[in-house]
Amino acid sequence: MAKPISRKGHQGFISNAEEGAISSGNVDVWNVAEGYVKLKILRPLIQLDRYEIISQYGTEEIDQEIFLSDNDISKRRIEAFNRFISTLKQLIGNVKFALKMTAQDEMKEYLERLENVENVKDNIFYENENQITHERELVINEDLFRRCLKIMLEIKDDVNKPINKAGLIFREGDEVDLDKIMKDIIEGG
Repeated sequence: MAKPISRKGHQGFISNAEEGAISSGNVDVWNVAEGYVKLKILRPLIQLDRYEIISQYGTEEIDQEIFLSDNDISKRRIEAFNRFISTLKQLIGNVKFALKMTAQDEMKEYLERLENVENVKDNIFYENENQITHERELVINEDLFRRCLKIMLEIKDDVNKPINKAGLIFREGDEVDLDKIMKDIIEGG
């Protein structure tokens, strides 16, 4: 007859100190920090770079432009712009808990600036309709668009400092293999 399973150790794990006990193979506290950092911090940082480029040019690669109309490029720029805002807000939300109070205040300022951009984002484009063909064309107010994008780029650049100070990007003294990190992110984990 099997002996009862011991319930000693960390909650959620079973000690294998007694015969017949089932073990997860690990009695340490479960730590998801590496996965969290890759998926919730590094991945959005990479996406922000992508959205920055698409917001400016409509495509990531130069040769992609030849397959798209001017209207499609404008639509992609606006979509990337909106995703840029959402991803910045998401990134800030993902790191706030790990930051010191002064850095949290910085993040609050960034969110306020993003809110200001969101309040005017509906004015960065309008649709024109051709009265003859009834085709709709998206027209971007480039001046307002560039001013809003400039604010977002400043936030994107500045947000790295408090995140890094919290040790969420690079740990001091550790050698960093960016190629490996990028490969892990692309492969999903």
